Amino acid sequence: MKTTIKIMTGLALMALLAGCVVTSVYPFYAAKDVQFEPGLVGTWVEAGATNAASDHWRFDRLNPYAYWLTIGEINQTNRYGTHRFHLKQHVFLDLRTANRVDEQLPLHYLVKLENIGAKLQIKPLNFEWLAKLLEKDPKALRHILVPNEPGNTNNNQLVLTAETPELQKFILKHISNTNTFGAATELTRWKD
Repeated sequence: MKTTIKIMTGLALMALLAGCVVTSVYPFYAAKDVQFEPGLVGTWVEAGATNAASDHWRFDRLNPYAYWLTIGEINQTNRYGTHRFHLKQHVFLDLRTANRVDEQLPLHYLVKLENIGAKLQIKPLNFEWLAKLLEKDPKALRHILVPNEPGNTNNNQLVLTAETPELQKFILKHISNTNTFGAATELTRWKD
């Protein structure tokens, strides 16, 4: 499986992978939780990659509290307004779509960060785990299921409608469950 597929499966490009990712109307962070980490700035590629020109994650400082994240692949580039934040001892990224069309909502994605240094591990919120949990207990977290095709309820996009405090409480409640986040993708710093 290509590097891009592994990375994008976790974050999912809106139209290409609709129905395979968890999106949220509200951010996963509150202003008090945001912490800028200068060590994140730069270009990151999958461990062992030989070419950063095609598949990469590039973090640039947007302001004292946020980053522009550009995820580049061979056929397209996507940008996200990104905030690094802490919930207790855990570190996350909230990615807000910047590549929007017309009146599309600026949806948020959640990624867990581990081992920030020479290497960076990212783990996306696990769509399959969350979809099964919400199917069994729809009141566990406010959400809606949006059909990707009119009349087809077998292929829905999961959109969280819970506000930030409720999202954070839910994540912390399930953080020790090994299924809450998907498989890790390991990135290494590219020498810019």
